[in-house]
Amino acid sequence: MKLETVEAHVNGLPYMKLKHARRLEKIFREYNCSRALELGFFHGVSSMYMAAILDEMGGERSLTTIDKVVAKSKQPNIEQLADELGLANYINHFYEERSYLWRLMKFIEEGRTFDFCYLDGGHNWGDTGFAFFLVDKLLVDGGLILFDDFNWTAEGKDWAADWPDEEKKISPVERTWELLVGQHSHYRQVWVKGGWALARKKRKIPFLPFRL
Repeated sequence: MKLETVEAHVNGLPYMKLKHARRLEKIFREYNCSRALELGFFHGVSSMYMAAILDEMGGERSLTTIDKVVAKSKQPNIEQLADELGLANYINHFYEERSYLWRLMKFIEEGRTFDFCYLDGGHNWGDTGFAFFLVDKLLVDGGLILFDDFNWTAEGKDWAADWPDEEKKISPVERTWELLVGQHSHYRQVWVKGGWALARKKRKIPFLPFRL
């Protein structure tokens, strides 16, 4: 399905725009992503774009996406959009009471693997930082993690009114990128631009026995 078809259907809904979906398509095609994971879908707009990309690429491909149960009450919600666009077969969605972190634990227990993760949820140091380490357990060698809201802060948000001032003024994604991804020996920071940051899990070098 063409991205323009999705845009016409979801026009006006938050949050992803067509220009960002086109950037996603370039990533998916360049790295041949086939098993995508999304953390945070809200209405499901970004999910529809990713599913459309997977549909266009063909073959056995899927998107697994997680958000809080409150997302189910959105009008329209992810299920409605997927049915209306005929993309439901590509999408496995999960609603969680508190956080996507619990579902990630279950995925690790089940031995699931992904080659791409779009992290667009949590919006605090605890959820974002811990999510990175959990996603690391799920990513295959050479897998990608794309962080959204690189410069976002909680400053001015009513729901963060009781947070310490310092925590409200600092971007949890930027701190995760610099202190966790940047200092992790198994990751290469690919680029930061337009509010996104892309990192790739380094491929492991096979062990070769040394013989004299």
